[in-house]
Amino acid sequence: MRSERLDEAMKAFARVERGIVEFGMAGDTQHAVELIRLRKQMITEFAALSAALEADPFLAERREAKTDLLRLFSAFRTANALNTAEWPAIRVRDDVPSFRAAATSVGHASRAFWRRIEQELPLAA
Repeated sequence: MRSERLDEAMKAFARVERGIVEFGMAGDTQHAVELIRLRKQMITEFAALSAALEADPFLAERREAKTDLLRLFSAFRTANALNTAEWPAIRVRDDVPSFRAAATSVGHASRAFWRRIEQELPLAA
């Protein structure tokens, strides 16, 4: 079973990720400051989830699974970082449809990571 620390880190990360997705879906260009706040929070959550994945005792016993999860998480983090760099909040505000299209690579990386999480990490009791 995965650790409570990892479970909490995944929940916190998922909340922020949902917030960013909802922002993109709403296309509320008047609240670019909210996107900036969410992006900053996402950086913190990426770090916390990375540390929790590294320290999880369940994963420590499953080296291949851990390596694959960390690889997928790294790909997700990289896709997110590239998207953030290419789409500063001011640019998002000016072209929401293109921002949504550009975010598809982040979405693909996210889904690949979360699918693997579901395969490898049973819910804590």
